[in-house]
Amino acid sequence: MRFRAGGFLGKILQVLGLNGVPVAGFLGEGWSSGTALAVYWLEGVLVILFISLRIVLHRRWTKRSGHFRSPTFSRSQSQHGKKPAPEARVGSGSLLHGYLTVAIPFTLVHGLFLGLILFLFLPKEFGPSAGVGLADLKMGLIGVCAFLLLGLVIDLVTLRQKPFRWLELMTQRALGRIFVIHLTILGGMFAMMYWHAPAGLFLVFAGLKTLMDFGGAFPHKELSTEPPRWAKHLDRIKTPDGESFSEHWRRSEEREQRIREENERVLA
Repeated sequence: MRFRAGGFLGKILQVLGLNGVPVAGFLGEGWSSGTALAVYWLEGVLVILFISLRIVLHRRWTKRSGHFRSPTFSRSQSQHGKKPAPEARVGSGSLLHGYLTVAIPFTLVHGLFLGLILFLFLPKEFGPSAGVGLADLKMGLIGVCAFLLLGLVIDLVTLRQKPFRWLELMTQRALGRIFVIHLTILGGMFAMMYWHAPAGLFLVFAGLKTLMDFGGAFPHKELSTEPPRWAKHLDRIKTPDGESFSEHWRRSEEREQRIREENERVLA
């Protein structure tokens, strides 16, 4: 229990550090908005590398069957209104492949979009000082690497004992963070145009990202197979297959529970 509390505090420290590096540079050291945003994007690239390393080591050390099945976030639905596709079988995919095929393209698209903003729009609209400063960018990258390494060391201590579900949730949160960043860039652009200041883009970006990172640091609680009490008010609405809301909830959660249990099976 004491070690779990220490690991949780370490994660909170990592979140504070990762988000504090660009914020402290922007507010305290006079970094430009372009530099601070570039640090965030480089952090996203490094996160892909560090999560992939965790997946590879966990797969090698534990040989859980979930590593060799299609992950939850890439499990496809069948077409033409049919029921969900059958549960993934061993050999039908992998967590690492599913994560990288989503994370890398989205991160590259973010990089392209941010590159146009940082190197073309900001210098043209607000002057060269609003762009990216390479010296400050180097310092920010060093700080981000330090806190990412801290998180990796904390996880490596107990990585052999961690369940596959812990790693699957980590990849889901990382992908959710990528999607939120995409929306945040759009919201930040509106803020920047409204206030006509590059700080608007950075502040919106930094605030939403910090809130999401804090949310991901707290333990995850699985849904119960029994539907909540308020579900009975929706039972009058039937699915196309004639199921009530409670029946659909129970069947879906029982299926997901079976998949989670199968993912924890150790392969020979």
